[in-house]
Amino acid sequence: MRSDVPVLPAEQVPVVQPPSLPQQSQVASSLVIYVSSMTPLAGYIPVQQSGQLVYVDPTQTLVRNDLQNAIAKQDSAGNVFVDLHFSPQGSAKLADFTSRNIGKNLTVTMNNKLVSILAISQAIDTGHLFVPMSTAAQASDLEQRIQDGE
Repeated sequence: MRSDVPVLPAEQVPVVQPPSLPQQSQVASSLVIYVSSMTPLAGYIPVQQSGQLVYVDPTQTLVRNDLQNAIAKQDSAGNVFVDLHFSPQGSAKLADFTSRNIGKNLTVTMNNKLVSILAISQAIDTGHLFVPMSTAAQASDLEQRIQDGE
C-alpha cells in the first residue's frame, strides 16, 4: 500500500462546513483544500460540524484552478481514491504547504462539504494528492464534479 494514500474514507469523516472567512480571504472555488489542525493554532479558524472540530488556515489553500486533472483510481490492494494532479504552480504550493506543515492535515472540501482529512506526514513534491474514497462510484462522482468545475 502506498504511504501517501490516506486511509480515512469520506464517510468516516463528519461533514464540515467551511469557515466564514474574512471577506478578503474568501475563495471562490468548488474545490478547496485547506491546511488544517485538530488543535487551535494562531490564525487558524475553528470549524465545527457533527461534533468534529477542525481548525483551518485561510491563508494556505489550494483550489480547483491549482489542478491539471482529477482521476478516479483503484490500486492493486483495492483501495479507491481520486488522484488530484496539480499544475506546476499548484504542485509548488502543495510541496511548500506540506513541507512546512508536517504533523498537520489537509482538509479537502467540495462544494462546502468535507471530502476527507489527510494527515501530512511528509512533503508531497510529486504534484499528486491521493484522496481516499469508500467506493469506486464515489470516486467517479468526485472526479466528474471536479472535472465539471461544479
